[in-house]
Amino acid sequence: MNSNLEGPFVSAFESDTTGVIKQHLITYRVKDGMLRKETTTRQFADSGDYYDSNTVEPLVRQEQLDA
Repeated sequence: MNSNLEGPFVSAFESDTTGVIKQHLITYRVKDGMLRKETTTRQFADSGDYYDSNTVEPLVRQEQLDA
């Protein structure tokens, strides 16, 4: 993330994670002519540790959006 940005979106990432079980960031991006859904997940453990994962789901080719 661009650390020069401000606002509630950035504050959400910098906030205290006490009591948080899971966080998701979903980004919709066109790459190589394909609209895709990119999901980054952080799953918190009781120990304070966490596990990060990423998934990319292709949704539709860009030319289908332009039709």
